[in-house]
Amino acid sequence: MYISDSPIETPNDDRYGISGFARAIATSILNLREPVGMVIAVNGVWGSGKTSVINLVRRAIDQAPPAPDQVGLQKPTITDFKCWWFRGEEALVLAFLQHMAGMTKESLGAKAVDAVSNVAKPLLDAAPTLGSALAAGTGNPLWKLASTANVARKLFFSGETVEKAYRKLSDLLAKGNKRFLVIIDDIDRLSPNEAIAIFRLVKSVGCLPNIAYLLAFDRTLAEKVVQEKYPSEGPHFLEKIVQAFFDVPMPSKSDLNSAVLSAIGDVCGEVPVDQQTWMGNVFFDVVSPYITTPRDVARLAGAISVTWPSITNNVNLADFVAMETLRLYEPTLFRALRERREAVTGLRADGDANAHDEARFGPYLTGVPDSRRAQAKTAVRRLFPRLENIGYARDHLDDWDRQRRVCVPRHFETYLRLTLNDETLSADHIDELVRRAGDVEFVKETFRDAARRRRRSGGSFVPVYFDELTPHAVRIQRRDVEPFLRALFAIHDEINLIEDDEKGFWAMANTSLRLHWLMRKLTDALPLEDRSAILVHALADASTGWAVDFARSAWEDYHPARDSAPQPPERCLVLEDTVKPIVTDALAKLRAAAADGTLLRLPRFVFNLYAWRLFSGSDPAEVRAWTDILLRDDQTVLLLMRLLTSQSYAVSMGFVGLGDRVATPRIQVYANDQMDVIDPVAFRSALERILAERRADADILEAVRVFLEAWGRGQR
Repeated sequence: MYISDSPIETPNDDRYGISGFARAIATSILNLREPVGMVIAVNGVWGSGKTSVINLVRRAIDQAPPAPDQVGLQKPTITDFKCWWFRGEEALVLAFLQHMAGMTKESLGAKAVDAVSNVAKPLLDAAPTLGSALAAGTGNPLWKLASTANVARKLFFSGETVEKAYRKLSDLLAKGNKRFLVIIDDIDRLSPNEAIAIFRLVKSVGCLPNIAYLLAFDRTLAEKVVQEKYPSEGPHFLEKIVQAFFDVPMPSKSDLNSAVLSAIGDVCGEVPVDQQTWMGNVFFDVVSPYITTPRDVARLAGAISVTWPSITNNVNLADFVAMETLRLYEPTLFRALRERREAVTGLRADGDANAHDEARFGPYLTGVPDSRRAQAKTAVRRLFPRLENIGYARDHLDDWDRQRRVCVPRHFETYLRLTLNDETLSADHIDELVRRAGDVEFVKETFRDAARRRRRSGGSFVPVYFDELTPHAVRIQRRDVEPFLRALFAIHDEINLIEDDEKGFWAMANTSLRLHWLMRKLTDALPLEDRSAILVHALADASTGWAVDFARSAWEDYHPARDSAPQPPERCLVLEDTVKPIVTDALAKLRAAAADGTLLRLPRFVFNLYAWRLFSGSDPAEVRAWTDILLRDDQTVLLLMRLLTSQSYAVSMGFVGLGDRVATPRIQVYANDQMDVIDPVAFRSALERILAERRADADILEAVRVFLEAWGRGQR
């Protein structure tokens, strides 16, 4: 269904959370009492799902229970006026009036048709080109009339005045025990004059008792059309016509990303393990920024479903999806890359522009709108390392060749063959969060509420908040950065939910990492002294898990792993003399969590154990004393087994080049004969005894067997 661009029909097909929105509109329509030309509009950009919303509104009304048999309470009879079937203002007028006559005839009889006819006559008489409009149509009974000159007389002939006929029709509709809902979708497909004609018809002829209208269009485009036609009116034209505007809720970025990734998996199959990190990097830097609506998802999925089968395994999947994205959404950039293939593929060569000269991107960004130049430049850098700020060795090119990357000259041509086949949180919500970033309690409750709410994926809304908020970090006032981070540090362990850890080849992000990204976005531009002061103050009330995570990162900035150099000052989190107090505080929190048992419930159990050892001067004795006690109880032994089985992630944080945007996953058992934070002999013996004595359920015993087998493999 991600590939199909057809609108959905039922809530079961709703992948982007618009069902509740549609039900709300349906409820509003059902509660209208005796509407008089009431106009409700669904506003959304092209591809946002307006027709899907309309379909779900229709379904919700159809399935609503019957209302009492009273005027003004009956469920409306729904009719569709297919405005885009007709071309020309005159044809639209005639078709609209015929629709009104047909709609009212069944319930109100011939009198209603006569009244509609007399209302219509002056409109038709005022249409000098009606004959040509009728002659252009086919497939409609109206076009079968033999004489164009007599159309108005044959269809709409009466001796009554327009006013009298209109009053008669109004009285019939007001007294009738019937309500109508006229749906007019796809107004965006009409020419400017035709769209304005629809609005005028609805407001004038269609403004009748017990009739309501549901229109669907892009308000911004409509207002632009009106502004050009009637400069003095502007948005007031639509405000006089539409009583209630509803904006189609845009899907969260997380949902759109998931939809694209699911479509890629459906079309292209599973990504090889050794390519998963690269796929994630390319996806977030090249593909995701261009996917803003459900239709974008369908367009890209449809494109790759056509082009992928013929080149399967002949190109790098990530690069293939990225190039298809540029071909669809950045065609001028795609053409520039095609025309300058020698300048973008391979390694840096003599004569290349200086690596720090931004002008080197000029030939590729010409024609790209200013609003997209930054993301287009990132896409070029990600796909073609030759344009990065650093140089790469021949070994890198060999790796890229094995991966059949687009940046390798001899593989580039394969990607070019595709040219032959020449798609949230509300803005108000984001604005409020940015505006109130200094309100600690507001920030806490906002993210707690996000953790309580569930998405269709089963995860919470916490990732959505982080993903949406991070690009807006630059808008947060400097005075609000410290209280904002203090609030998030304090509730980190509450909102760090395992169900929010991303799964699959794009799985890098979890709540802790998202908080690191946001923290970096907020503070990296500050001098180290200022950044350090802000972060140290923000840590005052930090939850245990975050205090340990932060302390470990701060420590490793100055005490890196063997054979690694310390971070340069501008990349360090805090000043060196603040690291020891931060570590001491984290150690105290670890000891308290161990004492009350909460350490067993925190994510990243093994990480915390080794952090405890590190913070204790790299002496495992204190940690070992605690875990020795745990090994005395079979249930705790089984719990330790589960906590020592995990999925690890390898990731470059971007200190050289762009870095990785996602991690490479590895299934890992954190148990071996050399571990010193848990007694390996006692631990293994306890598990072997549980297995031998069958002191657990069958599925648990199987897990024990698998764990011990993996432990054994790890020793070889």
